[in-house]
Amino acid sequence: MKVLIVGASLSGLRTAQALRSGGFDGDITLAGAEPHLPYDRPPLSKQLLVGTKTRADVDLEDEETLAALELDLQTGVWATGLDVAGGAVELGGRRVGFDQLVIATGARPRRLPFGAGLRGVHTLRAVEDCASIGAAMAAGSGVVVIGGGFIGCEVASAAVAKGLPTTLLEILPTPLFQSLGPEIGEMVAGMQREAGIEVICGHEARALIDDGRGVVAGVELDDGRRLPAGLVVVGVGVTPETGWLETSGLALDNGVVCDDRLRASGHDHIRAVGDVARWDHPRLGRPVRVEHWTNAAESAAHAAAGILGSDEVYGPVPYVWSDQLGHRIQTLGLPLTGDHLEIVHRQAGAKGEKLVGLYRHEGRLSAAVGIDFPGRLMRYRDLLEAGTVWDEALDFAAGLDA
Repeated sequence: MKVLIVGASLSGLRTAQALRSGGFDGDITLAGAEPHLPYDRPPLSKQLLVGTKTRADVDLEDEETLAALELDLQTGVWATGLDVAGGAVELGGRRVGFDQLVIATGARPRRLPFGAGLRGVHTLRAVEDCASIGAAMAAGSGVVVIGGGFIGCEVASAAVAKGLPTTLLEILPTPLFQSLGPEIGEMVAGMQREAGIEVICGHEARALIDDGRGVVAGVELDDGRRLPAGLVVVGVGVTPETGWLETSGLALDNGVVCDDRLRASGHDHIRAVGDVARWDHPRLGRPVRVEHWTNAAESAAHAAAGILGSDEVYGPVPYVWSDQLGHRIQTLGLPLTGDHLEIVHRQAGAKGEKLVGLYRHEGRLSAAVGIDFPGRLMRYRDLLEAGTVWDEALDFAAGLDA
């Protein structure tokens, strides 16, 4: 049997590793569009951008370890089409056949509808993006970050840590509003302002200002204000990388539509993992697409197990962390907009108050969030796996503080 994995980042590599550790001795082709060996993306907006890690530190495995996997590793090759009936993918201008296909092509950053070609405007997804942003920061440029999600907040944290004038612009009422809701968002905004970041919420960028030489000089807001900047970083979300699948016949809807076992809808021999997969989550009772590191690794292991014969459903408790401004923010579960949040633990910590909050949805515990309180937060993983009712979750929290 031949397995073809398209996408050679974390989820693609982890799929290959899980196949080998599970005893698979057939052919594995791992193909990726980037010219590099597989590397880790979270440090790009954290340690690598700040300078506490080097480029070599973010490689997921060294060449010797990769060679031991006996892969046909192809880097710098783009997938341009999928022939489902023929069991082949167009890769770098040639057809590569498969018996089992794993789609691990991830996502690409969204861009602004204006300012194309203006120098000094960046998104952050690849190591080259990180290097370009780091070079601009080293030049001492004032920074405007457009978008207050996790990536935007982490880039703003890195910029202010380097002593740069930094503004974070978010169209929603607070940073992290969609991910964690307004209460945590306000706390994060407070930490950002205390660190020296100018936080502007409820407004959007209307235009980028050209200095007359094709270089960005600032951002114009919808209320007419102008924010000076020599560096603009755009972090307004990502789009699943499914363009190469548009003529394949696979169901596509904010990712590759999959069942609760990560199999592409109607195709038992095709699976999707990581950022590109939108699957029926059996515990949450709705389709989800999760863009975070833990899901990339866990979904890869699950897809490999499925290829090896497992029929288990894929229903993990989603987990994400973010390091910013010297704090660690962690989330278990997927809170929905409008879920009720209750802070159940507060303690003094070395970096200020540390806390854990619980989210309620339709009478049950739906998620938990922690700021600098990892041990306490992780006590709620089992409750989330069990679908605990809200009152029982509060009783559990009270017992921890007793």
